[in-house]
Amino acid sequence: MTNVASSTARCANLAKYLAALSRGFSTDSAPRPSLKRKRLHILYILSDALHHAARMNNRVCADAWTAHLVTLVAAAASFDKCPKHKAKLDNLISLWSEKQYFAVDLLSQLRDAVSKNGNVSAPASQADAAPQTASLKLAKDTPYMLPYSHGDTSTPWYDLPVGTWLPHLTPNSARPMAPDRIRPIQLAAGPADGVLVDAVKKLLRSADRIYGSGNEVSADDGNGDLEDINELGERFVLDQATGDLLPRPLILAIGVITVTLAITVAQASPPILVRLTQSHALPACKKPESERES
Repeated sequence: MTNVASSTARCANLAKYLAALSRGFSTDSAPRPSLKRKRLHILYILSDALHHAARMNNRVCADAWTAHLVTLVAAAASFDKCPKHKAKLDNLISLWSEKQYFAVDLLSQLRDAVSKNGNVSAPASQADAAPQTASLKLAKDTPYMLPYSHGDTSTPWYDLPVGTWLPHLTPNSARPMAPDRIRPIQLAAGPADGVLVDAVKKLLRSADRIYGSGNEVSADDGNGDLEDINELGERFVLDQATGDLLPRPLILAIGVITVTLAITVAQASPPILVRLTQSHALPACKKPESERES
């Protein structure tokens, strides 16, 4: 509630993520919890957040989640012959109606989605619409272009990309950043250079390997290097020409560490940093007793 409810953009992104998560749950027969229970629990989480937001007279969450709520309810209601499950959805919508979290028209759409087993005529928002294969192929063939700026000028500083913080971080300094100086980074708009394009493609291939179906045992990264998995389940990269083991790139790990350090420096006060430095200092080496006597 402290970090998300105060921002309309963050609330909308959270609802968009939950809608994609609800549709992306695996339909394979798993022991527990079931698919319908997972989707119902997402709605329960949103309901709890709405309760706390309403207690603080905050309408940001409710207004931002309106565009994605029909999709979430329709996904949870897309099961036949589940009267107890449908009753839980009806009770949840009745609670929202009693608390007046949403408008009457939206509540009517939610009830209609439950009664029709999630068969709604159209997605609640264009963002929830399933992308077509042709559009995905077109997006892959589109050349990589740099925008005019990294971040939107109309966005508050706390919603800007974390990369906009880096110019304001002084190495080995505990002085906090000035929020009014954090601005979007101006870029040279146009086609990206080859080094940046290769880095983006490597990142996308890494994401495909992490979040893919997992049916492929190995994947060629496009540079003659083959990634495989050993007996321990660890990924490694081999040079196809020599068969030598190649070191894994540390760009992603360094980026995560940099972001973590940036957030720590931005939020910690100088006394806290001093205490952390002292607590992690190495103990001084002591001479053995025999050397002291001599």
